[in-house]
Amino acid sequence: MLREIRAAVDIERLILEALVKRKLSGEVLNVVTGKLRRSIYSYVETEGDRISGVVAQSGDVKYGARWEFGFTGDEVVQAHVRTITQAFGRAIAPREVEVREFTRHVDQPARPFMRPSLAERAAAIVARLKGAAVRGAGA
Repeated sequence: MLREIRAAVDIERLILEALVKRKLSGEVLNVVTGKLRRSIYSYVETEGDRISGVVAQSGDVKYGARWEFGFTGDEVVQAHVRTITQAFGRAIAPREVEVREFTRHVDQPARPFMRPSLAERAAAIVARLKGAAVRGAGA
């Protein structure tokens, strides 16, 4: 029975991972660099008679949680160099200017991509797991 359930979990985690990545390909968020979409991964974990399918985002992309849950608060923008090509509305030769560190207030509304994906698949996941359990019990 565990083999059937593990296979069902494996199929559903792949489907869910693909759905999350689709939402990061323009449905919920548009692709800029693709880094957030590439950070989504999935795996099946078996421990004794417990089987878990996990779809997650790697921790090296810090802004994923901000998009998923939203963020309101102050953030510090580090000092950096910016290239300017115009001043006072007029074109100038490109030149680098140093921007000092500053604090800004951010009110980023949530644009979730993980939780809605799971909610969309919940009924199908339950149905597939029930079917696998029935098939496994009959074997």
